[in-house]
Amino acid sequence: MTLNIAFIGVGNMARAIFSGMIASGYPLKNIIGTSRTPEKRDYYHEQYGISMLADNDEAIKQADVVVLCVKPAQMQAVVEDFSSKVLEDQLFISVAAGIELGSLAHWLGKPVAVVRCMPNTPSQIGAGMTGLIANEHTTNEQKSWVSELFSSIGNSVWVENEEHMHTVTSLSGSAPAYFFRFLEAMVKNAQEQGLDEKASRELASHAMLGAAKMVIELEDPIEQLRKNITSPKGTTEQALLSFEAANIDKIVADAMMACVNRSKEMAADFAAKKD
Repeated sequence: MTLNIAFIGVGNMARAIFSGMIASGYPLKNIIGTSRTPEKRDYYHEQYGISMLADNDEAIKQADVVVLCVKPAQMQAVVEDFSSKVLEDQLFISVAAGIELGSLAHWLGKPVAVVRCMPNTPSQIGAGMTGLIANEHTTNEQKSWVSELFSSIGNSVWVENEEHMHTVTSLSGSAPAYFFRFLEAMVKNAQEQGLDEKASRELASHAMLGAAKMVIELEDPIEQLRKNITSPKGTTEQALLSFEAANIDKIVADAMMACVNRSKEMAADFAAKKD
């Protein structure tokens, strides 16, 4: 099903989504973006061939689906500004972290379908993972369309309880940064041992990529995959014993809960603004 889709506030995430759509063959004539900056409008029109408008109201009037890509702190003002143009058969998708379905519905002012999503930065290269949740006005057909949309930039998972979106944030939304930090430490140590940066980066990053692919493509439990390469008294065992001595489970749990707690704080802050 080909729908007219408008991206309100074109930036990195909007570009990741619509470039994936274009690569998957979505018609350019059905994609609209908005930006207040003339240079950005010219750039995205010339680079990608999509229609770019300065007026959010005009984009909303043309759209079946509206993807809200503005920053969380700006979301309420932007949505309330065009809310009088909202139609009850439109679908709204928000990529803003921390803003809950109830706040979005309140600002939109009509009983419309709303999907909240938590994508991550690998979406920029078609390897993203997105957590999704829909409100009660979203039909199964609309959910299927959203799943297909996000399949153009990676994979997606639906959750039923909005509270779980905080976990999604800690598990996949913020997680690429955890992996980057781990790789930074590995590459730094390899360089300290005398290996050059290029070789260190390539070895470590491809090891991480291969391990992730094994988890995705093989049916073995993750624990078993780890055991398969951990020979008694071998080199891998010594590295893992070092992790255990540092209480790696607690380190990871503390980091994830810090992320979850901040996500909850942000949701509470934005919910308070709705009244």
